[in-house]
Amino acid sequence: MHPQPRHGAELTEPHEIAPAPPRAPGDGDRGRAGGGLEAGGGLEAARVAAARGHAVTVLEAAGQPGGQLRLAARQPRRREMLSIIDWRMAECTRAGVDVRFNIWAEAADVLATAPDVVVVATGGMAQGLPLAEGADLAVTAWDILSGDVRPGTRVLVCGDAGDHAGLQAADLLAEAGAQVEIVTPDRSFAPEVMAMNLVPYVQSLQARGAVFTVTWRLGAIRRAGNDLCARLVSDYGPAVIARTVDQVVVNHGTEPLDNLYFAPKPLSRNLGAVDHESLVAGLPQDLEQDLAPNPEGRFALYRIGDAVAARNTHAAIYDALRLMKAV
Repeated sequence: MHPQPRHGAELTEPHEIAPAPPRAPGDGDRGRAGGGLEAGGGLEAARVAAARGHAVTVLEAAGQPGGQLRLAARQPRRREMLSIIDWRMAECTRAGVDVRFNIWAEAADVLATAPDVVVVATGGMAQGLPLAEGADLAVTAWDILSGDVRPGTRVLVCGDAGDHAGLQAADLLAEAGAQVEIVTPDRSFAPEVMAMNLVPYVQSLQARGAVFTVTWRLGAIRRAGNDLCARLVSDYGPAVIARTVDQVVVNHGTEPLDNLYFAPKPLSRNLGAVDHESLVAGLPQDLEQDLAPNPEGRFALYRIGDAVAARNTHAAIYDALRLMKAV
C-alpha cells in the first residue's frame, strides 16, 4: 500500500522526513523554529520542521489556518482544497507544534520565542491594477471572494494574473445574478488555469450569460453619475473602447506581505539570504561559511511562498519542503 501523497513531488523529494542531527553538547537537543503562517507553505514549513525534531512555534494572524486557501475553498467546486490545510494542521498538532492564533505578529513577537530559525510565510495581499486614473474606484477579486464587497449588477472583471481568483470571482458574481464581462490583455483568458479546471468555469459562466473579451486592457476608470465608465486600451495599437458598469473588479495577483521579514532582518545571521545552490541540491544552508555575513546574529531568517513573490499553492509548499528538510 502506497503512503498518502504529501506534497506532489514524491519522485524527487523525501516522503518521510529524516530527523535533524543532535546539536553540540550543551546546546539542547534540537533548534527552535518560529515564524508566520500562510496557507499551505507556512503549515508545510511547520510540519517538516517538527518532523525533523525541532520545537516549532507558529504565530498566526487569523483565528484559523489557511490564508488564501480558505478563500479558494469557499467555492463548492474547490472545497476539497481544505484537505491541504486540514492534513497539515493535524500533523502539526500530532507533533506538538505550538500554534498561536489571532496574533498579528511583529518582530518583537517573533524574537520573544527565542528562535534559532525564523521562517516568514506571511503570504501576500491582493494588489490593484496600475491605472492612469480611477484605481481607487475598483475592487479586487479577493474583495468579492471574501464577501467584504457586495456584488454589483453589471460588472467588468479585468486582470492579467490569469489565475483562479479572477474566474472564481466572476463565477460568484454571475451566480449572484450580475451581468459579467471578463476582460484580459492576453490572447486567451486564464492561462494559469489548467483545462480540467477551466472547463467547469466556462460552463458555469456561459450558462449565466458571461462575456469573454480578450486582447483588451483596463486603462482607466471614471465616474459617470451612479455608474463607472471603464476605458479599455489595446497593446496592439491606439484603439480604445469603453464600458459602462456599476462595478469594476481587478485581479492583478498579489504583492508580498513582507514587513515581518524586513523588520528583524538586521538581527539575523544570514541577513535573510538563501544559498540557492544548496537549496536546489537539498543541502543545509551553510551559515558557518559564506552565508553568515552577520556572525553576531541570533537566528537564521528565511521567507517562502507569496511573502517572496506571487506563486501558487504547490510552489509555496515546495518552497517550505526544500528549505526545512535540511534545517
